[in-house]
Amino acid sequence: MKRYTVLALLSIAALGATSCSLGPRWRKPKMPVPAQFRGASFGRGNMADLPWQQVLKDSRLAALLYDVFNANRSLAALQHNVEAARQYVTIARAPLFPWAGYSASTSKGMNQQGGAGIAQTGGITTNPGSASLSASWELDLWGKTRKGVESASASALSAQEQLANLRVSLLRQVACGYLQLLMLDEQLRIAHASVASYQESLNLFRNQLEGGVGDKLQTASAEAALAAAEAAVPVLQMQIAELENTLSVLAGRTPGHISRGGSLQDFAEASRVAAGIPADVLARRPDIRAAEQDLRAANADIGVAISSYFPSISLTSAAGYASADLRHAIIPHRTGWGIGASLTGPIFQAGQLRANTRAKKALFLAAKANYEQTVLNAMAEISTTLTNRQKLAEVIAKQEAAVEAYQESVKLSIDRYKTGIAAYYEVLQAQLLLFPAQQQLASYRYQYAACIPTLYTQLGGGWRQQR
Repeated sequence: MKRYTVLALLSIAALGATSCSLGPRWRKPKMPVPAQFRGASFGRGNMADLPWQQVLKDSRLAALLYDVFNANRSLAALQHNVEAARQYVTIARAPLFPWAGYSASTSKGMNQQGGAGIAQTGGITTNPGSASLSASWELDLWGKTRKGVESASASALSAQEQLANLRVSLLRQVACGYLQLLMLDEQLRIAHASVASYQESLNLFRNQLEGGVGDKLQTASAEAALAAAEAAVPVLQMQIAELENTLSVLAGRTPGHISRGGSLQDFAEASRVAAGIPADVLARRPDIRAAEQDLRAANADIGVAISSYFPSISLTSAAGYASADLRHAIIPHRTGWGIGASLTGPIFQAGQLRANTRAKKALFLAAKANYEQTVLNAMAEISTTLTNRQKLAEVIAKQEAAVEAYQESVKLSIDRYKTGIAAYYEVLQAQLLLFPAQQQLASYRYQYAACIPTLYTQLGGGWRQQR
């Protein structure tokens, strides 16, 4: 009889080893992608294949980014979350293997009543105790545990991709912030120049007014222009300080000055833009890859839910000894052992299992829609940046022509004033057009330069090398 029991348990174990796996099989979703990006001609190569050091060619920016990748607290927190997600894979995989445990107990007492020993036992002091080893194994007949492992593994991969996506996001934020500082520096320089110029005009008009040959309208216009230019200076200084503090914190530093240099034009012209083909984005962008793994985890969760409809079979075994007196426990005839199998399964759950399965299917459809939306958003972002870069080149050319024309206008008006042909008010009017045009040109140059880190990260730049 004992032999038949062992053979039966071994047969059940063999059945568990060759069991099926319920639930839908995972298939990577297919998304239609265009043959080429809108807003760019087809070109060989992809800037996203290059390390960021070869794309963002600025030594000061590189030093800042190294600090960000090494000391950013959000990155550190997410790295710990990734490690936790990896450990959950081990937790999910553990039921695939037999579990072993042990137990032991002992106590000491005397049978007494009213201070005297009970007659039947003579008031004997006893030391009852027991010790045993046990093992159990739940057979994964329906693939419930394996689907759980697949879900946990996909979640861990998703966490890893979210970490990569945060790095890419920080790369873009810091690079664009650095370029914005260069723009604000240029705008501050223009503001200081305009203050000096308007002050000169105001002094001239006040002298003329005091000499009885001036015009109150001209003086008031000069005062307004000067006040507006002076107000722009602290505004720009506040923006610079705020942005420097933000970048310092991202780099794990205390708020302070950000070292920078160079020009927006040099930065924009230092990198070659090659977008490659749209299909590459699906393999490179970490946010798309994370959404894909989330979808895979949701798909596996359906299998876990379906497996709950079917019975669970567990194998158990135990061996040990027990005695009414621990002093005489370890003797052969007081030991024992046992093996067995158990089967448990649902009969009536008030709709819980069905509702759980439906919920998992709904979550899968939600993850699928999120994946598809992530892909569409990626394509739209890249196309928009490529179009913006192309159009901004035209805008900058026109704005540079406008600034040159305004500069020539100021020069001619000064010459006309010196020869007595025109009043100095004409110079002021030309300056009122020149300085805003210069400020706008600095803004356009920033937008054009920022297309480099923006497009690089939108294409999944740094997917091979993040540091």
